[in-house]
Amino acid sequence: MNDNLRVEGRAADMISRNTNLVPVISTEMNSDTSDKSVTSERRTNESPVFSLNDLKGLDYGTGMAYSYYYGYLRLVLPSSGTTSKGIVEKIENFEDTHNVSFPIHKLFILIPSSGYIPPNLKEMSDQWMESAKELEEERRNRAGNIRRTYHNNVYKIYPGGRKSGADPIYVVAEGASPLLTFYEVQKHNHAESAVYKQFRQEIINTFHVKLHNVLQSELDTKDLCELIYYHDYKPDGTKVNVAKIILERIFQMTHT
Repeated sequence: MNDNLRVEGRAADMISRNTNLVPVISTEMNSDTSDKSVTSERRTNESPVFSLNDLKGLDYGTGMAYSYYYGYLRLVLPSSGTTSKGIVEKIENFEDTHNVSFPIHKLFILIPSSGYIPPNLKEMSDQWMESAKELEEERRNRAGNIRRTYHNNVYKIYPGGRKSGADPIYVVAEGASPLLTFYEVQKHNHAESAVYKQFRQEIINTFHVKLHNVLQSELDTKDLCELIYYHDYKPDGTKVNVAKIILERIFQMTHT
């Protein structure tokens, strides 16, 4: 057995035995293409440290990131010349058609720490946010599905809420759909559900970092997407206003 298989076998065996592990997490993101994530688990009796990176990309978070990128983002973000429009051109066309302006011409992708994303982002915005219209749809022949459609939603954010009298701010935003699937798996009694719950935060962190690195390493998708990782529930259990989270990021991007 070669060294790689031995390492992967040891890591998989440690997970399957579901021992008492204490998470030790360090996550760093740089603009280069290297994956700087370090997610480790330590036995309480100071046995050897296990890292998800030992799985050499076989972990759930890395798999979700690649699937999301190649199965969706790489199809909707870049322009392919005359055959399909990219996210920037679609936003500009929306501005021209509806006589509005967007402060940021990117797709905002929300990565909540719980993994849960509501069907409509309005549900987690304290009435600060509402769905407006959709950008132009994208049609692709994909895995036997002829003319499969993809589209992105435009949201209006009212700083201070709908009754504040403030002009709306337009954004293209959505949650990272693989995380919702991951969340739903944990809610069912599958063989892997318990270990996914135990490693939930580490898996989501790995997904976040890997997706960032893949997006930035490809010229076609570099700087077309803004990932927002956030804790979606306060310590008292109340929901965080996701509209405020998005507005804070927009402020950071436009004032630096």
